[in-house]
Amino acid sequence: MIRTGILGTLPNGLLAHTYTLIDEDVSVTISNWGATILSIKTPDTYGNVRDIALGFDNLAGYTGKNPAFYGASIGPVCNRSDNAEIIFNDESYKLEQNDGPTLQNNLHSSITHGLHKRLWGAKIDREHNAVVMSVSLENGELGLPGERTFTARFELSSLNATHQQLRVSYTCTTNKPTFVNMTNHTYFNLAGHDAGSVLNHEMRIYADKFLPIREDSVSEGSILDVAETPFDFRHAHAIGDTIHAQNMQLTRARGYDHCFCINGYTNNTTLRSALNARDPKTGRHLHIAISAPGGHFYTGNWLDDEHAKDGADYKPQSGFAFEPEFYPDCSHHPAWPQPTCTPQKPYCSTIVYTFSHDMLDEEEALLQDSIYDM
Repeated sequence: MIRTGILGTLPNGLLAHTYTLIDEDVSVTISNWGATILSIKTPDTYGNVRDIALGFDNLAGYTGKNPAFYGASIGPVCNRSDNAEIIFNDESYKLEQNDGPTLQNNLHSSITHGLHKRLWGAKIDREHNAVVMSVSLENGELGLPGERTFTARFELSSLNATHQQLRVSYTCTTNKPTFVNMTNHTYFNLAGHDAGSVLNHEMRIYADKFLPIREDSVSEGSILDVAETPFDFRHAHAIGDTIHAQNMQLTRARGYDHCFCINGYTNNTTLRSALNARDPKTGRHLHIAISAPGGHFYTGNWLDDEHAKDGADYKPQSGFAFEPEFYPDCSHHPAWPQPTCTPQKPYCSTIVYTFSHDMLDEEEALLQDSIYDM
């Protein structure tokens, strides 16, 4: 089932719409302003439905600064690029300088004009309980070549009676070779978006390695083992168990703000498990499968939004984001996987969020474990 609504009116008089996908007790609301996930409502173990996605109540929250990029579809280039530069086909392309101590680097393409700050076209696919959004950039716009069309498809379905899946598929077509690295920037708090700290959330990340960062949060250019470090989430444990460890990387980021190299990458179309999260208070689970090489785990270390959605105040660690992506600043490291997009081979990336909760029956718990073996 899909319900439509209006988020608000833009200064040019155009309307930003909302699209609510409903399946069983789960509903997901997306706006065509920035192809943004506004809310995700899911039940807990005892059937209590809460919104687990951080965000705002109104359009003004998203058209304003929104430095946290709540729910946003990010592109054409996500994360941080050193010296606001992309190296592609032996050419240097300059992006907006908007991040770092002297604003020398780039973050998420453009804080003010990126894909998250544009009105996308939208088409409803009721047969598949999906909405498809698209937006275009001219050649050279936002610093990169090609007349590009970006598409975001959101589809909600049931895996079974207790597991619902939101599939987010990003694609880009172009008339000339270009560089594309998209992601989604939803923040989660499985106890409810306004429930406070997520440090009690139990987290498993399917990664043997991660990327350390410099003081300015750009990738150092190396890849390290997670073993015997606070970045080892190969076995589930609470975020709070390790986030305060004496570690230079955690000090630099004020917590976790690092890309993990998700195991098993072969191409940008094959899905594999990347993250499991569980809130012990409510029993809610979130499983994320991705096709991208990496997933950037951010514990909302700089969140500071008063009177956000439902009047909530978001503080550091009020939510966590997990952003599937090619490794940050990969264009400066040609040995890493590169996100190229050509007329012959469009860019594509898929994220699958599976929502469930603790089972009250041992047999169903075994079923849940088998579902996550992707």
